[in-house]
Amino acid sequence: MSIQYCKKCLNVSTRPNIKFSEDDICPPCNFYASDYKSDPEVIEDKLNEIKAFAKKHNQSGYDCIIGVSGGKDSTRQALYVKEKFGLNPLLVSMNYPPDQISMNGVNNLSNLISLGFDCINISCSPQLWQKAMRHAFIHFGNWAKATEYALFASVPRVAVAYQIPLIWWGENAAAVLGEMGVLGKDLSDGNRLKYSNTLQGGNFNWLLDIGIEKKQILQYVYPTDEEMDKANIRIVFLDYFMKEFSLMANGNFSVLRGLHTKKPNPLINPDVTGTSMVDEDFININMMLRYLKFGFGRTSDLVNEEIRYGRITRDEAIKLVSLYDGNFDQEILLRFCNYIQISVHEFWEIADGYVNKALFERKAEGVYVPKFKVGVGL
Repeated sequence: MSIQYCKKCLNVSTRPNIKFSEDDICPPCNFYASDYKSDPEVIEDKLNEIKAFAKKHNQSGYDCIIGVSGGKDSTRQALYVKEKFGLNPLLVSMNYPPDQISMNGVNNLSNLISLGFDCINISCSPQLWQKAMRHAFIHFGNWAKATEYALFASVPRVAVAYQIPLIWWGENAAAVLGEMGVLGKDLSDGNRLKYSNTLQGGNFNWLLDIGIEKKQILQYVYPTDEEMDKANIRIVFLDYFMKEFSLMANGNFSVLRGLHTKKPNPLINPDVTGTSMVDEDFININMMLRYLKFGFGRTSDLVNEEIRYGRITRDEAIKLVSLYDGNFDQEILLRFCNYIQISVHEFWEIADGYVNKALFERKAEGVYVPKFKVGVGL
C-alpha cells in the first residue's frame, strides 16, 4: 500500500472512504475551492426552509436536537442555533463512564447547560461499555468503534422518541475530512451520518457475537433507515450555514464562554491547541492507533483545516505533522490498558497486528518509524 498526499493540504489517500480527484486534490480542498458557501441567498433560503420545517413539526416544545459533549464545537453549536436561528434546542449528551470522563468533560458539560439549555444525559452500563471497548480494540484495532455507536445513536434515538424531527450536527466529515461515506444529497444533508467508516451503517452484529443480547445494547443501536423515514427525521450539518466552523473559531468562541481546556503538549498529545477532545483522555490512544493504521494522526486533521483558511502554509504544516503526528502519552496508555484489563505488552501485541507494515517499520515494542515522508508520500 502506498500513501499519497493532496497537493494542496496534507490529507492522505489512505483515509477510509476518501477519493482524490485526477489532479491529486482531496475532496475537502475541492469543496473549499468551489466556494460552495458563496451564494448567501441560496443558503438563506435553505435555512428558512429548515427553520420552517422545525416549527411546523414542533410537538414537544423543542424545535430541534443537538448532540453535545460540552466541548468547543457543541458549545458553539448550541448557542448559534439558539441565538442566531432563534430556535429552542434540546441538548442530548451521551456521558462517558466515571473511569473515562475527565474533569474537563464534567466541567464543560456543566458550563454549557448553565448557559441556558435543557439537556438529556444518557449513561450506558459502565461494565458493558468496558466490555464493548475491549472487544472493539482486540477485533478491530479501534476501541472507539464501540463508544461511537452509542455516541452517534443517542441523538436520533431521542429524536424518534420525543418526536423532534430536526437534528443539527456540527461538521460535515465529507467536506472537512474527506469521509465521503457520509455525503448526502448536498453538503448540508446529514442523513447518511451512520454510513461512516466506523459505524458501517449501524450494523451491531459484532457486539452480539460476544454474547451480548440486543436488549443490553439498546443505546448502541442506531435507528434503521425505515425508522428514520417514518419519524421524518432530518439531520442537517450546521457548518454549511456558518462562515467559519473551525477548530480556531469554535475554540476561541467557547473559551470566552467558559470552556475548560488543556495546556498544549504536542510531544504527548498531537492536539496542538489544547481545545479539542478534552472530555476524556483515551482518545489520545485512539489517535495514535489511527496513525499507525493509516499514516495520519490528529495533527494532520488540524493543520489541513488551517491550510485551507490560509493561516499556515503547507510547508509549515509539514513541519508540525512531522514533529507531532502519532505522539501519545505513556501514562494514558497505562490507564487505558488497566481499564480494558490487559497489560501494556498485550496492548502492543494486539496493536502490532493492525499496524500498516507497508507504511511503518517496527524497531522495538511500541516503536514504529514511518517509511513515508510527510507531504511527499511513499
